[in-house]
Amino acid sequence: MKRSIMTLFALGVLVLAVGCSMAQTKDTSAATEIPEIRYETMQLDNGLKIYVVEDHAVPLVKFEIWYNVGAIDETERISGISHMLEHTMFLGTESLGKDKVHHLTKQVGGWANAGTYYDFTMYEEELPSAKLELAMAIEADRMRNLKIDPEEFAREQQVVAQERRQRTENNFFMSSMEEIQSKAFIKHPLHHTIIGWMDSILAYTVEDMRDYYTQYYAPNNAVMAVSGDVDPQEVFKLAEKYFGDYESRKVTRLGITEPEQTEERFIKIEKVTQVPLIGMMYKIPAGNHPDIVALNALNAILVNNATSRVNSVLKNEKHLIMQAGSFSFELRDPSYLFVYLIPMSVKSMDNVKEAFDAEIQRLIDEGITEEELAAVKKAALKSKVFSLKNKGGFASQLAINTLRFNDPDLYKRSYQQLEALTGEDIREAARKYLVPQKRTVGYVVPKGK
Repeated sequence: MKRSIMTLFALGVLVLAVGCSMAQTKDTSAATEIPEIRYETMQLDNGLKIYVVEDHAVPLVKFEIWYNVGAIDETERISGISHMLEHTMFLGTESLGKDKVHHLTKQVGGWANAGTYYDFTMYEEELPSAKLELAMAIEADRMRNLKIDPEEFAREQQVVAQERRQRTENNFFMSSMEEIQSKAFIKHPLHHTIIGWMDSILAYTVEDMRDYYTQYYAPNNAVMAVSGDVDPQEVFKLAEKYFGDYESRKVTRLGITEPEQTEERFIKIEKVTQVPLIGMMYKIPAGNHPDIVALNALNAILVNNATSRVNSVLKNEKHLIMQAGSFSFELRDPSYLFVYLIPMSVKSMDNVKEAFDAEIQRLIDEGITEEELAAVKKAALKSKVFSLKNKGGFASQLAINTLRFNDPDLYKRSYQQLEALTGEDIREAARKYLVPQKRTVGYVVPKGK
């Protein structure tokens, strides 16, 4: 049984261990064109949107149902409840017993999984294509008929609490990020992470869960993505059969806007660790903002690349750091870019921070080279094209872009923006977003030293 918090934090930990390796090259002769991928779409009268991507290479179907709800829809009192609801969805319905979803899918040679993120929750099954109707029936049942047994629910709370201990509290990188994030966001729900605070996890009531489920698990707050060996018309027919009678519901969101940050924030954190860590959290706009493409390119040139400026200067030339990396969250709400640096010692942390700021200022003052621009564009364009070759991944992209921005074809615009990207765009992104007054800095130091 596999349940996961779908978060790029894991990527950060991976990069922390092995570094990034986007190789730069001056070769720009090979033009990269975005492939035209056909998909069929329709919307039921109750608001459920459906995307179908055909791929008859193997007799399998991947079925996904995406709900437009995640950690940024939670108040602090019920932080993490989206993830808790994901777990609860496997405890059974009026007609299916606990873990019956896994049993049924495994019985026909498939599997089921789920994941929670900051701005969505997703459930999926992969099955032989002849068993598509089974997946459709399972998820239609779970959208409407969740049964919450108090005793089973209490046991699952302990499971989630243990998950928090293992993934967050006992992991110095994850727990440090959580503290820096709570310092960076004061009012917005990004004050807490996806799994939520321990106090919240242990205090959920059945009524809390029922109310949250009723509010957000509705057809008009969901997107269905089906890919594989299927006939689109058959998918639409089954969707109407299993979901067509469900009524839409009014979905009310928190609507909390984070106040603009105007000065740098700082936090010192003591952890059980052998190495110090500098974490810097910069505020960035929502994922469909035109500046996101430039920010991603800036990220690669400055930090997230084996031959990036920070690695070349701070690590290889000045020997100030052991490692550096970064990643960002492109959500429906403004979010953040996280940069981490591993200094050689605690005593050198201030020097490392100053040297990092100097590299940003050098980029702003001098711009970037034509070689840097060509390399980062080529790598990013190829990555985008490669990601589209997986039909299941493409169907997921359609669903995510629809949930977040009601814009399934956002991938085309981002590709076009990337093709048109200039060095001045990247320089302007650094000037606009990578400034001290828009960041929160955390010094993570070994406990007791």
